[in-house]
Amino acid sequence: MAERLRKSLLYTFGVGDLCLALMIATELYLYPRFLTDFAGFPLHIADRILWITALFDIVCAFLGGIILQKVTLRFGGKYRSWLLLGPPLVAPLYVLQFVKIGDFTQAAVIIIVTFLMSHMLFNVVYAATGSMVGRLSQLPDERTILSTSRAQGMSAAAIIFSIAGTRMIDYFGERTTRLAGYPITVAIFAVLMVLGYLYIYFRTRGKDPYDENVEQTASPEGKISLLDIFREVFKNRPLLFLMCADIFNYTCAFFIAGFATYYFTYVMKNEDFFNKYFLLALSIFLLLGTLAAAWIGLKLGKRKTYWMAFIVAACVFASAIFLGKSEWSFTIIICIGSAIQYVAVSMCTALYSDAAIYGEWKNGRNILAFSMALLILPLKMGVLIRNKLITNGLITIGFVANQDPAPEVVDGIKTLMILVPAAACVLAAVIFFFGYNIEDKNILKMQGEIAARKAR
Repeated sequence: MAERLRKSLLYTFGVGDLCLALMIATELYLYPRFLTDFAGFPLHIADRILWITALFDIVCAFLGGIILQKVTLRFGGKYRSWLLLGPPLVAPLYVLQFVKIGDFTQAAVIIIVTFLMSHMLFNVVYAATGSMVGRLSQLPDERTILSTSRAQGMSAAAIIFSIAGTRMIDYFGERTTRLAGYPITVAIFAVLMVLGYLYIYFRTRGKDPYDENVEQTASPEGKISLLDIFREVFKNRPLLFLMCADIFNYTCAFFIAGFATYYFTYVMKNEDFFNKYFLLALSIFLLLGTLAAAWIGLKLGKRKTYWMAFIVAACVFASAIFLGKSEWSFTIIICIGSAIQYVAVSMCTALYSDAAIYGEWKNGRNILAFSMALLILPLKMGVLIRNKLITNGLITIGFVANQDPAPEVVDGIKTLMILVPAAACVLAAVIFFFGYNIEDKNILKMQGEIAARKAR
């Protein structure tokens, strides 16, 4: 019987991701405003920065996966070593995204270059952490706990940032310059990110098969050609369907975060409520959802938990049509629906790991590193789709900024705010249900057959 992991590792595995999520929260929530209101970029330059970085960030996700798949460092383990090497390289590059150097053109070039470099590197680190889930344990229940621990860490980061983020920016900005508040705050979060992954690095000592005394030959995973890597992805049906479902998963989450401000400002006419209560309440409920996910995932299994959570979340979101009449009732409904959705989100790391095992079992090639790097691709696609839904949706309903909306515009905002998340959850559930057919009970059998095949 496989040796079980210490509970201290199982339940603190998300510390590194908590610190990473805390660092990138400034970008997720405040980057457009930083570019326009603090760095003073004209709107057309700020728009180009955002679009260039968003589009090429998708390319960085693939490059990060290729690097992780092809490169085996000679210390610490194939995946674990990146937790030591990557964060110190990411930290200064990430801070430079929030520094204006030179004129607008020079500053924009520096921001774009450092943005893409830092994102490519932290994509590697994020994927390496996900890959460690498959390295640390062969037991499905422990993988479920490790996966939910990552989601718990990222949810906790949202709470911390909602309380401290803007206050830190204002505090340092008042004592230096208005612009400097951003890089100083990000630098503090970046140092915490380095320390968080350093903790995981030392807690997982000896848990990576390539940990000590690495052989001088390349690992089997690194010998696969790029063409073969992409072929293996497209032959892995559960992985492809999981990625498609995850795109709608993140579209739902990011749409709520990005569109709620329009709902409270123009429908509820209470923007202050959004700033003071909605974001904090949402962050707390997301953490509650991830805390419940480990128990639910162990009881129902990862596959059933994933699609059932989306169906229930869709029903909760849709109920806001009838029940979300006040600020608090609407907030509670959206928060409950989001918490249930995040039960599904918490299964993602373990599901991708299982899909990689399935691919190796079926096709005989191990592309765990690249498969885990694909975790972040649906997130980036979700951001792009969210942006299009918001802008095209507002144009369709005839929205005009900073004006009292006509009744039909108010109705349009209500419809978008409620039905888009509900529809995204339904699509995620349906795609996953019919495309991802790996059950927890199959994984141990697949792993046994893979091990027997390698022993021949």
